[in-house]
Amino acid sequence: MKRVITVIITTLILLLIQSSPAYDLIRVALGAKPDLLLIFLVFISFRYGSFDGIIYGFIIGLLQDIVSSGTFGSYAIIFLNIGFFVGFFNTRIFIKQIAAGIFVTLVGYLIKIIALFLVTSIYSDLSNVAVLIRAELLVGLPLTVILSSPAFILFEKVAPIVYDKQGIHVDDSTTKEYSE
Repeated sequence: MKRVITVIITTLILLLIQSSPAYDLIRVALGAKPDLLLIFLVFISFRYGSFDGIIYGFIIGLLQDIVSSGTFGSYAIIFLNIGFFVGFFNTRIFIKQIAAGIFVTLVGYLIKIIALFLVTSIYSDLSNVAVLIRAELLVGLPLTVILSSPAFILFEKVAPIVYDKQGIHVDDSTTKEYSE
């Protein structure tokens, strides 16, 4: 329960940062901005697995849907899928280093681009789809992947303190009975 509350609080803080006018200056200057929520979800999914990735992806996406003006529920489904697929790499990649973080962030962002392409092509005209793909693929993807390295380092330092469950002491009395 502690991890759920801290993930929600961290998500709300990242949402405030992403929706701030100062952060929007990055979009004005470069055409897109890095997705902090995606980086956070990729870290959580890669560290804790697909099941946690699905749960937290849905929560993070739902919170982003609440503050965004897009189709309601689209980010919840997109982030749920990102959490599932990135969590899949949890047991497949044994190196928990920055290079693995960059790779899974790249995979997560590509899933987001494909899903946004599908949602935008259904609910909008094709000119908006082309602008979205160009901005997200050419600017947003490199910015997010570059920012994922320092973010993963920060999350790795903070995760044992904030997100991991406290160690539970297990009594060794059962092993003593069998050894006698």
